[in-house]
Amino acid sequence: MTLAGTKWIPLFATNFLGVANNNFLKNLIIFLSITQLGQTDKGLIVTLASGLYVLPYIIFSPLGGRLARTCRKSNVMVWSKMAELPLFALACLGFITHSVGITLVAIFGVGLISTLFSPSKYGLIRDIGGDDGISYGTGTLEMFTFLGVLIGTFVASYYSDRYNPWLVFSLLIGISLIQILVSRQLRRVTESAPLSHADDTLNPLKFLSQSFKWAGNIPHANVVILGLATFWMLGSLIVMNITLHCDRVLQMTNTQTGWVMNISSVGIGLGSILTGMWSKRKVHLGFTPIGAVGMVTCFAVLYWGEPVGTFFSVMVSLTSFFCGMFMVPLSAWVQHSVEGRLQGNMLAYSNFVIFLFILISAALFGPVSAGLGTHAVWMLMLLIVVGVQTVMLMSIPLMRKQMVGLFKGNNRF
Repeated sequence: MTLAGTKWIPLFATNFLGVANNNFLKNLIIFLSITQLGQTDKGLIVTLASGLYVLPYIIFSPLGGRLARTCRKSNVMVWSKMAELPLFALACLGFITHSVGITLVAIFGVGLISTLFSPSKYGLIRDIGGDDGISYGTGTLEMFTFLGVLIGTFVASYYSDRYNPWLVFSLLIGISLIQILVSRQLRRVTESAPLSHADDTLNPLKFLSQSFKWAGNIPHANVVILGLATFWMLGSLIVMNITLHCDRVLQMTNTQTGWVMNISSVGIGLGSILTGMWSKRKVHLGFTPIGAVGMVTCFAVLYWGEPVGTFFSVMVSLTSFFCGMFMVPLSAWVQHSVEGRLQGNMLAYSNFVIFLFILISAALFGPVSAGLGTHAVWMLMLLIVVGVQTVMLMSIPLMRKQMVGLFKGNNRF
């Protein structure tokens, strides 16, 4: 069976449906914060919804990693999807009663469930496709991730202008039930035997310290994870900035803003899957600096050019495309760096750092956008990319070698 065969479908479908449902919920809270939930400060809701969704990753990533090592990863996926069902019901109660507090509690709960199954989700890539399938599986999984973001965001923006709480209930609960059915197919995957026990810490601060030292024994691991976490920080900042920039600067409706966010998701999805294909079953770090150069160029145009209309949408799409190119090699490297059940350690550590950076992005976005405006956020992202990519190029000789090889038309590394 080819890499693109049916064996991948349950993983890709479970991931896509989960991301779509989660983003539908999160963005619906943001879009309805003023019109239905009675919250006068939309910027505050953007920050809270984004922050509460990722906060569990900071606290519970060690537990997610332990579950990926000591349980069948497919079982973790199924259990997680079942646990999400009552949380979506709670969110629906919040919308029906116009309670922003209840909906934010539900967002925190959904983020917690995502934390617990994320290492198992990524760990299944190698189980399904082997070493040769890591780049393809990672690129395609991320493509479906951002397709899920696209669909969830667009549906949220569309129905926020045509709000019907019972339709929201039907969508959230219906998709959740489908997820449970699809995820059960993952139990057919052949996995390595789970560890009989694990004595690693569940204290998040101690876990971060121990994981940093452990990853330090793997050449370049901490630097690669820094780069991967930077991608997710940028993704979070882009989404938050589009939400406010389109509203305050470009005077767009929720539906129009949703279209721009969809264009962003399409760009990341295309960048992800094409980079996975261009890597030709290898982990090819040379694409990351090319993606960084593209991002820097686009952020510069967004900051100094102040584009509007179609030009703005094109620049958002190009920025997102280069984001996908920047990310896929780093994500594939993380999954390739450790074999067997110890992969759960690396994925949990990676998740911890990633969502620590996303939480930092939420903390940065509020004061920067409020004090300097949404245009300043583009410049902030430009500076972040320049700094982190410089560190990676200085620290990882293979990245420099593979980048030069690409410019010479040599993709054999």
